Amino acid sequence: MSSPLFDPIIFLERKFGLQFKRVSSDEFSSSCPWCGGEDRFRVWTTGNYWCRPGPGHCGRKGWVDKLDGTAKLTKDALLELRLQQLERAQKETERRISALERMAHCQDHRIYHAALNDEAREWWYAEGINDDSIERYQLGYCPRCPTDKSGRSSYTIPIINDGQLLNIRHRLKTNGGDKYRPHMAGLGTQLFNADFLHGAKDTIIVEGSKKSIVLDQQGLGSVAIMGKRAFKKEWLAWFGNLTTIYVILDPDAKESALRLASIFDGKGKVVNLPVKPDDFFTLYGGTVDEFADFLKLAKPVRC
Repeated sequence: MSSPLFDPIIFLERKFGLQFKRVSSDEFSSSCPWCGGEDRFRVWTTGNYWCRPGPGHCGRKGWVDKLDGTAKLTKDALLELRLQQLERAQKETERRISALERMAHCQDHRIYHAALNDEAREWWYAEGINDDSIERYQLGYCPRCPTDKSGRSSYTIPIINDGQLLNIRHRLKTNGGDKYRPHMAGLGTQLFNADFLHGAKDTIIVEGSKKSIVLDQQGLGSVAIMGKRAFKKEWLAWFGNLTTIYVILDPDAKESALRLASIFDGKGKVVNLPVKPDDFFTLYGGTVDEFADFLKLAKPVRC
């Protein structure tokens, strides 16, 4: 198994010139560096890889950190692989631009906000979110979620940056897995509450938009990623003028928190909070002063 700070995805990208796309929270896919099979080469954040067997596919598997002695592809083969990746990337970019344009004209989040009834508001209250936040973030309710074939209801969180709607997150009314769905698939992940970073001196990064909203109610400025490995490199520029970035992921994601904090050139600090940051206030009755004590104990993480 890989060490906590070893990133198998970055290692393979640099070693073989691959370009990965996310399949799930901990799984990525790309062309196989050995047989060239498209989208059958899978790598997990735990460090293991597998080229899924099939016609023209090698079926090779193992651990990424055992590949130091593996020969690279030939120059011609690597060039052909990169050309294919560029073509796919161009098509994906064109598709995403078209989808984003459609999303920018979408007004569904306003419809969902207007659909809030007393019962739906009570659900938001139970999550620790008050009326002021419901209005500020345009939180809503969808009686029949368009992302769910069974027609369950959902609670909605718009992702808005610089006044533009980027997507809407649907939180299905269920206690099982797969709770969150995007209103429009294929747009990638977004940084929630990114507008807070304009003029901020420091910030907190949490995992999940509801956590960011609860912290905001306590006067604690934060942004949220939608998964412990969902931070995009292109967002780094937004954090350039900040002096401190506190990373508070869920208690079971300490390795991911260390990895994330390490990319901020010494400005990133991991906060070892024993519970989820929203639960700290809503379930355990913590105070802002007590929360600040945990921030003071955080140490910088360097590459």
